[in-house]
Parts: sequence; structure tokens; C-alpha cells
Amino acid sequence: MRRRIGILALIAGLFALPATAKAAASGEVWTATLSGGAEVPPVATSATGSATFVLSPDGTTIRYLVQYSGLSDALAAAHIHLGAAGSNGGVMLPLAAGPSPMVGILDASDFLATGGVTTFSGALEAIRAGTTYINLHTAANPAGELRGQLAIATGAQGFSTPLSGTQEVPPVAGAATGDATVVINAAGDAITYWLTDSAMTSAPAAGHIHLGAAGSNGGILFPLAGVGTSPVVGTLTAANLTPTGGVTTFSGAVDAIRAGTTYINLHTAANPAGELRGQVGVTVSAPPPTTTPAVTVPPTSTATTDPAAPAVPFLPTLTVLATAAGLGWLLAAAAVLRSRV
Repeated sequence: MRRRIGILALIAGLFALPATAKAAASGEVWTATLSGGAEVPPVATSATGSATFVLSPDGTTIRYLVQYSGLSDALAAAHIHLGAAGSNGGVMLPLAAGPSPMVGILDASDFLATGGVTTFSGALEAIRAGTTYINLHTAANPAGELRGQLAIATGAQGFSTPLSGTQEVPPVAGAATGDATVVINAAGDAITYWLTDSAMTSAPAAGHIHLGAAGSNGGILFPLAGVGTSPVVGTLTAANLTPTGGVTTFSGAVDAIRAGTTYINLHTAANPAGELRGQVGVTVSAPPPTTTPAVTVPPTSTATTDPAAPAVPFLPTLTVLATAAGLGWLLAAAAVLRSRV
């Protein structure tokens, strides 16, 4: 009897495990305020700017957002340079120069060795050490019109996700792709987001952050302003919250993002339920299965230390128990044991 109770308790404990226990993975956040006065030598300009960078949790990619206004003429080039405040240095990572807002993704293939920094990982260490700066160059100021020293945004959290049709529920076939980044500030009272999309059937008609784990749909937490053009950039506060699914406060929405139970969805006329979707901060490698796999019952074992106990099915490893087939076997095993008690 004790053996039966122990097995049933194990089965009950396994069913109590959440289907998705993986929290969203956050990355380091770096920021800079850009001004002409930070240039070496200083530049007299009315232009202003800001920059936000998010490092992926595995340290292989950097997503960035650069915003500026008031430049003397069109932006000619933009870079991350090596150099402490008050000194100039060589280009380490080029940015894709364009109209504000500028967004992009950097990796080791973009790195340029300079000033003794010879690797991408070395560049990351220089950024963390505060010895790098953002520089925006114009024809009138080829050495730089706006500059800002990069610094770690202590306490801020950055989450990113590729957007795809395969993450929709049900999946949507098509050529559309995208990418999204969400940054929660250190105080936890504001969310900055930026996203891109391409090859969609039409310009997005709406975009939202929804409440819902991978493989499930949920209600709207936040509407995203400005969808219809790419890139889309915005800031969310408590005033933008749409309570749904038990989340009634901005802090609750922030907790849901950190838990990996939110997703970004872009809707089009052809796909009003969503054409591009991405789970914020959670990697989804394939769409969830729509059918339950066939269950194969493992062979039974008669080995026992209790002569009075009947034979019970051999328990597979916990790895097997964690699969859909393993869970199906547990249901069958539980039914057999109940019939013998």
C-alpha cells in the first residue's frame, strides 16, 4: 500500500508542475544622452539625442535604438567609438545611419578592432567599463555633432524577440518577419519598445502586447502606437494599461513580462487575429503541437520488495515524464493503481 501511495503522490506532484516554468530572459541595458557639448572639442548645436542598447542574454547580439533631432543636416554616419569621456577614439561598431528613430542589431560580424580591443567580447567589456561613446556625424561636423558616453542602466531590464507567423496560434504562413525589443526602466514604471516588420501582406492595422504564454492567446495588455510604419517606437506607462486576464495594475503587467507570459502581436487586414507574433523574452523554436502524440505504454516490471504488492508499470525517467507521451502514460498508470487499491 505504501508503494502505491508513493507512486500516486509522485504522479500528482508531476501534474502540479506548470506547463511553462521558463521566465523571460533579460539582457543588460546601456544608455547614453547625446549632446554637442560632449564632443571633443565641443560643438555648438541645438541638436539633441538619446540611445538605448540591449545585450542579448547570451551576449551575442546588441539591439539598439537611437533617436535624435535638430541636426545641422542629414546624418552621414553613426558609430560606437572606443574612448573615455573627454577623449576621442576609433570606430568599434558602426550603426546603420538613417532618419530618426534608428534601430538595428549588432553582432561579432560588425566588430572593428581598434585601440587594443580585438574581439567582440572585448568590446562588451569596454562598454561595461564606460570607455565607449556614441557619435553622430554630419557633413557640417564630420568629426561628430552629437556624442554621448555609454553607461550601464542599472536596474533596467531588456527583453527581445523575433516576430514570426509560426508563433501565431494557429500558425500563419507567409514571408513576413520582424523583431521587437522591450525595456523596463529601473523604477518599473515605464516600458520603452521598438519593433520592425517586413514583407507583411499589408501595413499593420494594429499592434499590441497581449497577455498569454507561448502556444496560447490572450487579451490586450497594451496597445502599441504608431504601427503601420517600420520601425515603431514608443513608451508605455500605467495610463496605457488595458486590464485583462487578472492583470489589473502596471506592476502586474511588468511581472507578466518578466515571467514570459506576454507576446507582441501585429494584426493585418488579411490576418486580423495576427500575422506576426513574438513571445517577449522567450525563445519559441517551433509552433506548439496541435495533436496529442500517440502514447506507448512501457513494459511492466514484476520486481518488488513488497510480496503483497501487485506488479506496477515501470516508471520512466523524469525526462520522459516531462513529455506529452510520458504524461499520458501517467494517466493510464494512475487509473490502473486506483483500480487495484
